[in-house]
Amino acid sequence: MSPLGRARSLAYASGSLAVDVVGPILAWIPYLYAPPADLPGAAALLPAASVGVLLFVGRFVDGFAEPIVGWASDRADTRWGRRLPFVLFGTPVLVASFLGLFFPPFGPGQSLATGVWLAVVNTIFWCAFTAVVAPYLALLPEIATTSEERTRVSTWMTAFSIVAIVGGNLVLGAVVAEFQGGRAWLGVHFDNGFEPQALGIAALAFFFFYLSVAFVRERPRADGDPPHLSLRAAVRESLRNPAFLPLVIPLSVFLIGVNVVVTAVPYLGRAVLHASEAEAGYGAAAVYVSAGLSLPLVGRATAHWGKKATYAGALLGISALFAAIPLVAVSPHPTATYLALMIALGLPVGALLVLGKVLIADVIDADYERTGLRREAMYFGMQGLMTKVSFGVGPLVATQLFDRFGNTAEHPLGILLCGPVAAALGVLGWLAFRRYPLP
Repeated sequence: MSPLGRARSLAYASGSLAVDVVGPILAWIPYLYAPPADLPGAAALLPAASVGVLLFVGRFVDGFAEPIVGWASDRADTRWGRRLPFVLFGTPVLVASFLGLFFPPFGPGQSLATGVWLAVVNTIFWCAFTAVVAPYLALLPEIATTSEERTRVSTWMTAFSIVAIVGGNLVLGAVVAEFQGGRAWLGVHFDNGFEPQALGIAALAFFFFYLSVAFVRERPRADGDPPHLSLRAAVRESLRNPAFLPLVIPLSVFLIGVNVVVTAVPYLGRAVLHASEAEAGYGAAAVYVSAGLSLPLVGRATAHWGKKATYAGALLGISALFAAIPLVAVSPHPTATYLALMIALGLPVGALLVLGKVLIADVIDADYERTGLRREAMYFGMQGLMTKVSFGVGPLVATQLFDRFGNTAEHPLGILLCGPVAAALGVLGWLAFRRYPLP
């Protein structure tokens, strides 16, 4: 494969904007379906605990779709390549199901129908997301063949991710607050602030997924390439890689904690900061602004301490900051304290965003040296099998805390406990990562 030029690198990396532009608003789904009881004009479609369970169902099913998609992508042999057909044909399904999440056809009082709708559409969305994103990410170690090239492309991908996440969080809470109770915009009436944003996000995702593969040329399959493994053998060989589980298990445990906190963020604004949804969104945006500014430091830290030590330090740093979240409630300036914590999170978050992609590419290379097989998508699929379940468990844990200890201004303990719970999970992840064998 010839080296990637700047234009092709940027076009491919722009797919990260499509991947992450949906993230901020998806984290607010519990707030849409189960707003706090003290929110003016709130109309809960489902109990908070039920939302967490139903969201977990989609993530759980999708987790098993990950290795299947990876295996199928590695084996695909079409005139467009192994990965591109998944992106081309999966994107419309992804976009349509994404919109379905934010336009539920059933109103308050129809909890059974709403619950079925949420479970089914959420499952379709995440399976489509996997069918598009896993092959897209699997292109990275194939089209970027050196560590320097991968780090450069991964940094561009991180930059696009930061733009998507910061932009989403800056706008999200403010628009939700502005559209509270419904209002018209551009001659169209929207019931809430989620609906117009979902339409805009869907359009962005559609455009950037297609742009990301428009200029990609996959490595042509050669007659001398080794034969493909069966699905069972491919799963078994992935698990036998001595570097795979020591990377993915700690990440999975850590991500449960991250998603506990992410689920709590929309509720912080009114219940803990005594402000609005906008302030909660600004804090989430501050994390990624800080992460973007920290990217040059990540490169220096990696050069000085190495990838493993830098990644481990980031895990531990995020855990310490999660543990400090309850301080927001006792601070004389809760909003300022919250924003300071979010800004401090930016440095270790930036390290994880960059190094996560680099480390899994290293694991894939170690597999190639051991087996002689190129199985990029299978590894991303096996990684997804574990991490997608974590993404489902996080909201499940958070919503159970809300249900048991409260998520309102009068009873905010369920929100505040999300920080220490996430911190404990992060420390467990850090301890497990110490067994990762690669430098």
